[in-house]
Amino acid sequence: MGAMKFINLENNAKARRHQSIIKESNIKQIFDLVFENEGISRIEISRITNLSRSTVSLLMEELMGAGLIRGTGERASDFSGRKPIGLEINGDRAQIITLSLRKDNYRYILYDIRGRELEKFSSRIVYKKGCAAKIWKAVKSRSSRLDESRLLGVCVSIPAKINKAEKSINLSILDTDNNFDLLKELKSMRQELPLTAVNQSSARAYAEYKYIYNGKNGDMIYFNIDDGVGAGIMVNGRLFTGEIGHMSIDPKGPLCVCGKKGCLENLIRKTAVIREFAERSGGDKTGLLYALSGGRQGDINYRLIREALEQGDLKVLAAARDIAEKIALGISNVICMFDPEKIVVGGNILELGRTFLDMILSRVKIPGSSGKCLDASGQIAGSGIGDDAENLGVLRFFLDKVFTISVETENTVYLGD
Repeated sequence: MGAMKFINLENNAKARRHQSIIKESNIKQIFDLVFENEGISRIEISRITNLSRSTVSLLMEELMGAGLIRGTGERASDFSGRKPIGLEINGDRAQIITLSLRKDNYRYILYDIRGRELEKFSSRIVYKKGCAAKIWKAVKSRSSRLDESRLLGVCVSIPAKINKAEKSINLSILDTDNNFDLLKELKSMRQELPLTAVNQSSARAYAEYKYIYNGKNGDMIYFNIDDGVGAGIMVNGRLFTGEIGHMSIDPKGPLCVCGKKGCLENLIRKTAVIREFAERSGGDKTGLLYALSGGRQGDINYRLIREALEQGDLKVLAAARDIAEKIALGISNVICMFDPEKIVVGGNILELGRTFLDMILSRVKIPGSSGKCLDASGQIAGSGIGDDAENLGVLRFFLDKVFTISVETENTVYLGD
């Protein structure tokens, strides 16, 4: 009689977990390839992934069985024999809710799993207890495309620093009550679904990286100059948040909520920029900005400033150059720390138009180059995505980093940088 064999159950469990991880990685890789290459065939997937054709076919059957991928019909081929079948994501299979939170409002966009926009609206909101219920009530009353049975998750971009360890937010421009747990409030909106929350600047950076540069650009920094100031940083495909708004560029400047003086955010965020233009040129009765605003400094906004810039008002141009210098100084400081391959300037600062953007780009210098302009190298540019960048960013972050296929996506709170 041979020796009795004992099965190591712990090792078997580890092996099964390992196999499960490998399978999820492979099936997700296939899903991503079809997402980014509509009409791709199984043969092409096998060639790109180095997975065997049998493995690809097995995983593809699982994806099709789940309704996530469907065929698009036969494709032309240079080879004899059976024609390859093109593949695409089945957008009808699932939906994702995205919310872009702003200072006193939010933007809702519903996407299908293919990444196509189904509907959207914006609405004002006060961020306090019960705000999630108000958002959901608005979605339910205004939506014509939402199918709750097909929802995969809720994705939110937040203009705040997200603390992963404590699962909290701070340094937020949102006017919230003290001790108000915004993440808990948002999760309560749909308790049965995972909540994905990403910093606003990082969401914009991720959208730019994926949709403009197709994930192929190297290290990139997205400077988000908006109601607040921050940076989304892509390093080797990983996403980080840079709180550059709290970089001091003027030790004698105004006191910031972070405790320092002369923080970049206090000098170049939207309210500060409008105030600067209003104080320096809005009161000049002979100036164009005064005429455009009807002499009411409180009515000055980015649209009027842009018009005055484009018409060449001298005082407005002078103020614009000074503000552009501050922005360029902040960007140059960060370049010295990271030396990224690509720099993108975005946020609502772009509402001031191409004239102002060119002022910024022409003032950012390459470190150690004796004043050579970065714009001439093609290393810096304005954002290629419009107002929906945050929603697109959190959508893609969810699909890439959170959504799982061969195992159930955990119903929890996922925090991006």
